[in-house]
Amino acid sequence: MKSKSLPRTSQPLPAKSASRIAPRSFEAPHALECEIKHALAIDADVCLNSLVVRRTKNGVCLEGVLEFDDECPDLCKRIQALTGVEEVINHMVMKRRMPIPPKG
Repeated sequence: MKSKSLPRTSQPLPAKSASRIAPRSFEAPHALECEIKHALAIDADVCLNSLVVRRTKNGVCLEGVLEFDDECPDLCKRIQALTGVEEVINHMVMKRRMPIPPKG
């Protein structure tokens, strides 16, 4: 049995997009989860470790560790703007990135 490749868009939507888009249908299995992981992975102001994205009845659930530099980003709004899902359950552990102290 051949596995189908995930549909690709020509240009990924920016994760910081504030515009609300209509809900899209994700026909391939795990396409929504993969799109969310990809969008957050290319976001420069956050560092995600062990990110897990699961579908729920009305949206998605995020689990993992989020490290940020200046201020804590609102992942829920970013995901909703990116995908149009109704609900984002945020079970992320969030921590500020700490600079590496100089030796000596």
